[in-house]
Amino acid sequence: MQFISKKTQAFASVDFYAKALKIAVPVMAQLLIQNLVSLIDNFMVSGLGDVKMSGVNITGQIIFLFMVFSNTICMAGGIFMTQYSGAKDENGMRQTFCFKLWASVFVLAVYSVCCFCFPRRVLSFMVRGNSQAELILDEGVKYMRLMGFMGIPWLISTMISSSLREIGEVRVPLVISVIATLINTFFNWLLIYGSLGFPRLG
Repeated sequence: MQFISKKTQAFASVDFYAKALKIAVPVMAQLLIQNLVSLIDNFMVSGLGDVKMSGVNITGQIIFLFMVFSNTICMAGGIFMTQYSGAKDENGMRQTFCFKLWASVFVLAVYSVCCFCFPRRVLSFMVRGNSQAELILDEGVKYMRLMGFMGIPWLISTMISSSLREIGEVRVPLVISVIATLINTFFNWLLIYGSLGFPRLG
């Protein structure tokens, strides 16, 4: 009986697993959808030629780094946000959100400088030795400057959605991610291919 009791204690109750999955599944779905955005972008640009595809790909590496840093900041702050939320410490939660905000602003500043001031120099490190380097850089610079404008909305959505997850509200961030992905895909279709009378920018 003692062995059975210890074995039972080694595993959480069914109710605990149900609650954990109720939080984990929407979080996993949201992160999957966020990662699908760049995949969708690459897929839709692939029909425009190798040079444009390469330009988008090298720019995507810079965007990926920006997303990693911003997510890391929110995850670091999330440890404290969860603790303060559990303790009902509203002042601590506000301080944690301020940490996320100012650390993210610093990352945004670096990203913006790369996108708007030195895009060609930054991207040139990734096309060394490529016979079509100049053509790829021309396309990459255009895309990078355009994606520079997504820094602010990305950070706002990341900070808010991560904070909501950390206090146990996981459905709202998931719904927002789904809507944002659909809007992104729709406008990609309009502007990349010039659909429904929109100018073709691809």
